[in-house]
Amino acid sequence: MAAKGIGTNASDELFDFICSPCNKKDRNSEAAKYCVDCQEYLCGACVVHHSSFAVLAGHTLVGRSKFGNTSGADIKHLPSVPTERCTIHKTKLMDMYCADHDSIGCHVCFTINHRPCQNIHYIPEFVQSVRQDENVKRITEEIKTVMSAAEYFMKQNRKAKTKNNKSKKVCLKEIKSFRADINEVTDQLEKASVAEIEENHNELDKMFQLILDNIHDALDKLTKYEAEMRSSQNNPSQLFVATKLCKEIILDTEKYMKVEDQRTCLAFTRNQNILKVLQNCDSLGEQNCTSQEDLYEILSHKNYNVKLEEDICSCCIISSCMLDSGDILLADNSNRNIKRVECKTFSVQDSLKLPHYPLSVCKVSKWKIAVTLSNNIVQIVDTTESLLPSSSFKTDHRCIGIAVVNGQLMVCENGKKAHIYTMNGKRLKAIDKISDANFISEIPMCDGKMLQHVADRQNGDILWVYSGQELDNSCGVCSDGYGNVFVCCEESNCVVQAGLDGKHVGDVMPMSLGIKNPQAVCFDKQNSKLIVAAQNRIHIFLISRHVVYYKN
Repeated sequence: MAAKGIGTNASDELFDFICSPCNKKDRNSEAAKYCVDCQEYLCGACVVHHSSFAVLAGHTLVGRSKFGNTSGADIKHLPSVPTERCTIHKTKLMDMYCADHDSIGCHVCFTINHRPCQNIHYIPEFVQSVRQDENVKRITEEIKTVMSAAEYFMKQNRKAKTKNNKSKKVCLKEIKSFRADINEVTDQLEKASVAEIEENHNELDKMFQLILDNIHDALDKLTKYEAEMRSSQNNPSQLFVATKLCKEIILDTEKYMKVEDQRTCLAFTRNQNILKVLQNCDSLGEQNCTSQEDLYEILSHKNYNVKLEEDICSCCIISSCMLDSGDILLADNSNRNIKRVECKTFSVQDSLKLPHYPLSVCKVSKWKIAVTLSNNIVQIVDTTESLLPSSSFKTDHRCIGIAVVNGQLMVCENGKKAHIYTMNGKRLKAIDKISDANFISEIPMCDGKMLQHVADRQNGDILWVYSGQELDNSCGVCSDGYGNVFVCCEESNCVVQAGLDGKHVGDVMPMSLGIKNPQAVCFDKQNSKLIVAAQNRIHIFLISRHVVYYKN
C-alpha cells in the first residue's frame, strides 16, 4: 500500500510497514505479517521462507489488521505479546499472569494449576493497565546487587576449593609422617585413614563445584535476561515476563549463597596413644572438616522511623524479636508500648499500650509473644490479627529478660539468676547456680558488663562468659542460630559479635557508621538480616560471613 511512511534507498515506493529481512538487504518490500517471536515484519516471500524452517514453525505470526493504524516508525503500536516459551509446555507462550500467586505461565499451566484462582490476567491486556517502571528499576538494581555478590561468592568458593586441595595434601603428608613412627602393623590403618580423607575431600570438592556450577548458570541466565530487558523496552509483555524470570533466578541464587560450608577444609589430628592401643584403633587418627569463624560483613543498610504520632516521648526500644511471619516486635520502654513492624515496608502496622514499662519481649508460639513488665508481670500477647493482651502472671522478682527454653519460659532476674515457668505461670524452679545439663538451646544473658551464654535443658549450663571494654553498658543480645551472638553496646555505639567460644570476633556494626545508642537487636535467620533499634529508628542490615560488599 503506497502511503506516507518509511522508505529505503532501493525504491521510491513508500509503505506503512516494510519487511525487516528485506530492509536489511537494502530491498524495499511491504510487510504482510509480523512475527511476535522474532519481533520482525515479514513480506509474503519471507513468510514462506520463515515457515519452511521446523524450528520457526511454532512462532506466532500476526496479520496486517493487527499492526495498528499508525506508521511503522511508531514502534509503540507494535503487537505486545510475550515471546518467552513455557518451560513445561514448550510450544506455548507464557502469556498468563496469576496475581494471587504472583506467577506467570501458559494457558495450559493455568488450566491445570490455577483453576481456583480469581485474579487471573492475560498479560498483553494486563500490562496495558499497570506501570512497570518501578518494578523494572527494582529488578535491575537487584540484578546488579546479586551479580556483584555472586561474583565475589564464586571467588570465595574458588579459594575454598583450592584450600581444600591444599589441606588434603597437608593431611596426607601428616598421615605419612605419623605412619613412619610406627611399625608394619599400621599398613591397614593407613589405608583406612587415606580412604576417609579421600572420601571427605571428594564430597567437599563436589559440593564446591556444584555451588560454582549453580552460581555460574544463574549468572549466565541473569546476563541473558538483563540483556532481554534492555532489548524489550518496547515490548512490555516480554519485559514483564523477563523481570519475573529474573526474580526467580535471583531467589534461587540467594539460596545458593546461604550455604555455610564453603569455607570448610579437611583436618587430621594425631592419636598420641596409638602405639599403646594400636590394635584397637580404626584409623591413624581423627579426621574432620573444620569451619572458619568469620565476622559478619554488611552488604546493605537501610533505616526506618518507628516513632508514632501518638508517642509522647522519643522511642527507647530496649528489646525486639522476630515473628514467624517475618514481622518484627519492638518493646518501646519510654512510650510504654509494643509495636509490630511489617517485614516488607518496615513500617509500624500495629501497637499496644501497656500498663507498665516493657523490659523484654520474646516469641513463645506462632501467634503469641511474652512481654516482661516493670511491675514484675509477664504479659502474654496474641498477634494473630492485631496485638491483643491475653493471659498474664505475677512474679515475686524482677523480670529483666525472657526467653523460651524447651517449651518453658526462662525469666532472667539479673545477669546470673533466672527462673523457669510454665506457659501458664507456674514456677518450676529458680536457677541460682547453673548446673550440668545437656545442651538444647542458647539463652544469652547480659548484665551490662558481662555476657553469659547459657545452654539449658532442665537446670541450665553456662557455655562461656565474655567480658571486655566493648561491652560497657551492653544491653540487647541475640543469636544467629549457629552459635554466634550479637550484643548491642550503647556506650560505644556498636554491635559486637562473639563467636562459638565466647571470644570477641569483631564489630559487625562498627562505631564508624555513626548510629547512636543501639539498645535492641534481633536476627532474621531466613533472610540473613540484623535488625538494630536505636532511638526512633530501626536499622536493617543485610549481612553475610562470606561476601564483602557494602552499599549505604
